[in-house]
Amino acid sequence: MALTAAKEAIAASGHARADIAIALHAYLAPQGLSGWHAASYIHRFAVGNASPAIEVGQMSNGGMAALSLALSHLGSGAEQPAALITTADRFTDIPEGRWNFDDGLIPGDGGTAVVVSREHGFARVRSFHSHSDTTLEELHRGAAQFGAEARPGAGASSFHTRKQEYFETHSALDAMRRFASGSRRAVNGALAGADVEMDQIDHWILPNIGLGELQTYYLNRLDVELERTCWSFGRTVGHLGAGDQFAGVHHLRSAGLLQAGQHCALVGIGAGFSWSCAVLEIGDV
Repeated sequence: MALTAAKEAIAASGHARADIAIALHAYLAPQGLSGWHAASYIHRFAVGNASPAIEVGQMSNGGMAALSLALSHLGSGAEQPAALITTADRFTDIPEGRWNFDDGLIPGDGGTAVVVSREHGFARVRSFHSHSDTTLEELHRGAAQFGAEARPGAGASSFHTRKQEYFETHSALDAMRRFASGSRRAVNGALAGADVEMDQIDHWILPNIGLGELQTYYLNRLDVELERTCWSFGRTVGHLGAGDQFAGVHHLRSAGLLQAGQHCALVGIGAGFSWSCAVLEIGDV
């Protein structure tokens, strides 16, 4: 899926494969083979030059983290003018299955890709900001002990199980407060960096989560109307691992919902925990 998306993104970008300065691949679920490097496979068949192929392990925030790395790499004097970012997940192999993955979240299989360029594109990245609260890493560790994790289906613990174990000894209200604070800090930082106000954001591309969780952690806290989000699309595909934000941008563009001069806020969250926000200014779509 990532390879297919990568080829389509490069073809649509107006860049040649030789223009790619770095290829970044982010994911959440197992990529098929233990000890195998998925990013190199994607790079080999989609890019094929000698640029780095790197995997990004920021969980559901991986696509956004890869965007940050791509921006830094292109801004640090890379010889080639473009970067490739891919995400892809198939959730059939996760412990306890997709239907018991997490509260208010159903994973969907899918791949995304985006090309970031110093030279041209239909949207400009005006700003990027991240915030971390690593005291929450225990939320997805629970009571599990460090050691060789069992293979899925052979006793491996799930996100859902470890999360339940965590809340046996920690306050759910405190975690909710810090979740909301993390997203707000990332958003505020990105808005300040782009020099735009909250009401100047035309489209909010948020994680593909359930409506209740979306309202609790984002809509109510940010004072954003549901109609300004991609939830109507996200509810049909589920949580695409690290790819929700890029899939949302693609949906808006392919549906003809983007107009020159509009601003989009891409908001991500990943276990660990980290939050990111990027502000895009739409140009010639």
